[in-house]
Amino acid sequence: MTYDLICLGNLTIDDIVLPDHTVRKDCFGGDAIYAALGASFWSDSVALVAPVGNDFPSQYLDLLREHGLETQGMPKRNIPGIRNWVRYQDGNVRSWELQSNPDDFFELSPQIEDIPPNYLDALGFLLLAMDLKAQETLAPQLRTYGLVAVDLQEDYIAGNEQRILEMVKYTDVFLPSQEEVFRLMGHRDYQFACRQFAERGARIVCIKLGSSGSLVYERTRDQFWEIPVYPTKVVDTTGAGDAYCGGFLAMYLQTGDLLKAGIAGAVSASFAIEDFGLSHMFSVTRQQALARMVELEAAFDFQWRR
Repeated sequence: MTYDLICLGNLTIDDIVLPDHTVRKDCFGGDAIYAALGASFWSDSVALVAPVGNDFPSQYLDLLREHGLETQGMPKRNIPGIRNWVRYQDGNVRSWELQSNPDDFFELSPQIEDIPPNYLDALGFLLLAMDLKAQETLAPQLRTYGLVAVDLQEDYIAGNEQRILEMVKYTDVFLPSQEEVFRLMGHRDYQFACRQFAERGARIVCIKLGSSGSLVYERTRDQFWEIPVYPTKVVDTTGAGDAYCGGFLAMYLQTGDLLKAGIAGAVSASFAIEDFGLSHMFSVTRQQALARMVELEAAFDFQWRR
């Protein structure tokens, strides 16, 4: 079996305080699982690589297997995993408090030896926000195997701008958010930023613009696509960017169509934002995702023709 996409990142266990002060303990989270679920709406050939701590609840391994996601890319480290307190207020205002040792972040990020050999034949690899050293090490290593896509972590940008820009030359698809573009480049001219990243080596750039959608750029044709969001009720934007990246890459690797990829990413993100946490994403069907894609394609076509 050749995989379409391997999502590499972190898994977390979060204690969540909702706006009504209800507490949900030991909730499954992390960028790797949001991305893998977002990709799974479009592909049955998705896997994840994400180390877990020695306190990772076994029921979540069972949940992944039930959903058709393998766990062989989840090596156990002999340290506690990444845990957060996540406190919500009305209006999707969130605060995060890390409960784990930040010095363990590198060890809890994927390394090349964590990747099962049969995953290395995949069409593409998505490096999600993780320890920067782990990310910049993996990008050139995986470039020899297939397409490499990189998403950033905005908190590590300050003081590391040149390291990150150096990493772009090993990146086929660069997927920063609008805030990450500003922190990295110091401006908000997103079309200019796309071309700047392309000059650094990225063949495709996709800037996630939150409620304004996304901007997709292809260097070869010097072409832009402005992708709208799928209109739905916004409850919790946690993981939306990761789900977008997973959906975008899964569709692009299957079709080579960047417009379809952007729309697939927007649809994947729309499911992520409709409830707190990610448990509801396990119930999304391929038919539901395709129905939203048809709607968004029609809306895009109408907007383009006006």
